Amino acid sequence: MKIIPYAPILCAAALAGLSLVSVSLRAADSEEAISPAVLKKYDANHDGVLDAAEKAEWQADRARLQAAREARRAEDLAKYDANKDGKLGPDEVAAMKADDEKARAARQAEKAAQLEAKKLARYDKNGNGKLDDDELAAAKADEDKRKAAAEKRKAANDANHKAAEEEADAEHE
Repeated sequence: MKIIPYAPILCAAALAGLSLVSVSLRAADSEEAISPAVLKKYDANHDGVLDAAEKAEWQADRARLQAAREARRAEDLAKYDANKDGKLGPDEVAAMKADDEKARAARQAEKAAQLEAKKLARYDKNGNGKLDDDELAAAKADEDKRKAAAEKRKAANDANHKAAEEEADAEHE
């Protein structure tokens, strides 16, 4: 009589079954585990769960974002793929990053110029196109007031958070 080793076969079958169960459990967990940020944005009825319409809106937004990312990748590939091999090499990526850095610097310079123009329009009382000492002093005084108010708000916010944490701790004891 020939003996067939069933133990290894049964172990292999059990392991295969366990992997399928763990995959399905992970899929269920990921479907149930929706981030608080997603809930805050898409849970229109504020019940803590995304219903079918809310999930559809979330999925549509995700699809739009993915399409925008893919369009941006296609634009970058068309613009920077110098050797037309369908991918960006190190030199091509460096060129793309350099252009991005130039654009970022230009945006920052534009923002700084706008802030300076706004400051000039507000504080240039004599209209000479520059801030004199007294005008600069007025601007600095206003800035100091804004900073003090911001620090006061931050301190109050920190105190509120600390009080809420202490209250939560007291409830759990």
